[in-house]
Amino acid sequence: MGICWYCHWGWAKPVAEIYKEALRRLDDYESPLRYSASHTVWEDENFEDHNITWCLEHFDEYKGDYTEDELAVVKWSLNELLKIPEKERCIETKGISK
Repeated sequence: MGICWYCHWGWAKPVAEIYKEALRRLDDYESPLRYSASHTVWEDENFEDHNITWCLEHFDEYKGDYTEDELAVVKWSLNELLKIPEKERCIETKGISK
């Protein structure tokens, strides 16, 4: 099974699906994903294991003004990412030749 590039972000499809599901659970409110403890992952697009693990380890330090329900979705999204092997999460295109 090959890796599928998704949408204009260039995220692996399973990564994009987790983000879309998190957005659905947050009623399309992106801010908790982009600006809470998961900023390094979702906003900066750093999907490596060490970045996700760091966010989880420091989760309580970067709660912002978000509700417990919103933060539960953020934490869920980070844990779901770790279920995807890093080599399938962190993929790069070879570029387009002209």
